[in-house]
Amino acid sequence: MSKRDTKNIALLVILLVYSIFYRLFIYKNMLSYSESITSALIILLTFLAIKFLGFQKNKKTKMKQYITNVTIVMIILFFVLSYGIGLFVGFLSNSYSRTLDAIISNTFCQLIIIIATEIFRYTIIRANKDKKYVIVFATIIITIFELVTTLQPLSFTDYAGLFRTITATALPIISKNIVISYLVYHIGYVPGLIYRLVMDLYIYIMPIVPDLGDYLNSMLGIGLPFLIYLYASRTINEYNNGVERNYGTETFKLIDIPFIAFMVVLICLISGFFPYYMIGIGSESMTPKILKGDAVIIHKISNKAKKNGTAKLEEGQVIAFKMRDKTIVHRLVKIEKKDGVTYYRTKGDANNSNDNVNLTINNIYGVVEFKIPYIAKPTIYLTEFLNGER
Repeated sequence: MSKRDTKNIALLVILLVYSIFYRLFIYKNMLSYSESITSALIILLTFLAIKFLGFQKNKKTKMKQYITNVTIVMIILFFVLSYGIGLFVGFLSNSYSRTLDAIISNTFCQLIIIIATEIFRYTIIRANKDKKYVIVFATIIITIFELVTTLQPLSFTDYAGLFRTITATALPIISKNIVISYLVYHIGYVPGLIYRLVMDLYIYIMPIVPDLGDYLNSMLGIGLPFLIYLYASRTINEYNNGVERNYGTETFKLIDIPFIAFMVVLICLISGFFPYYMIGIGSESMTPKILKGDAVIIHKISNKAKKNGTAKLEEGQVIAFKMRDKTIVHRLVKIEKKDGVTYYRTKGDANNSNDNVNLTINNIYGVVEFKIPYIAKPTIYLTEFLNGER
């Protein structure tokens, strides 16, 4: 075994040993410091890998840029598809705080770990392109490292939870790492790094996430890397066989797909075509719960539910209703019955008195499920400017 082989194996074994130590000791006794310790360790290993093996520059070609663009397009398509499905199945409010301090706190160490891990992977693989067993071993160890530092401890007696964890989390991580190692071997670290920075960190930033369930999450998590692999492998094979392609034109056509899909979903969301629709808030009547310029996602009450009386509304909910040809978003403060008719009393959180309107179920569009801060500001300000209010 050469000195280079010894260094390769030593670096990977250290990462494997740390993964075991992490699960047996750090996770149980030092959880609050686990991300900091992990980021420090992977930075050290990356530094040693570069020092021992060298860092090969990633030469740019049109083919490499094309595959990078394909990766970006596939990521956009993933978000369009998953959030489009969410319009039918519903959304969940993100459990992570979205204040700037919280986002920085949640993503800082993760950002370091992702960047260092991908540079470590790139250094190992590019230094051993003629030794596929090292590449396979490196991919396995890096996958184990991510699984160990990502998954919660598993109970082998909880078969349902074990199956859910394997299908919804473990298999997508395995699929992702196999494809990223393939891209690193043939292309470089850029596509895989972009993939991880977006797909691993967006959960800390997005205000709502689609309620897709374990099955759909698993299918999308496995399917997205697979699609990237299909496009990349076909392009690489053609390139190696001397097939000439106009990569610039093809990328332009490819990027039209998610853009058109996004515009269709956005138009349907705003128009109310789906069970969920979005409106911008143009007043301060719901301050501080909902601010002027925020957008809210409303779950519509179907006409069928209104007719058969199965629409369930509770005091304290924020609802959207029609008043004087305008859509108003206020809180439901009282439900009362008079002469066999149910009336709903509403009030803006920032207002001093209840709304002077007798609402029936037919006046109510739906219940506010989530708010998305700030995104309606440009539309609101533009409308006010055109109406001479500014």
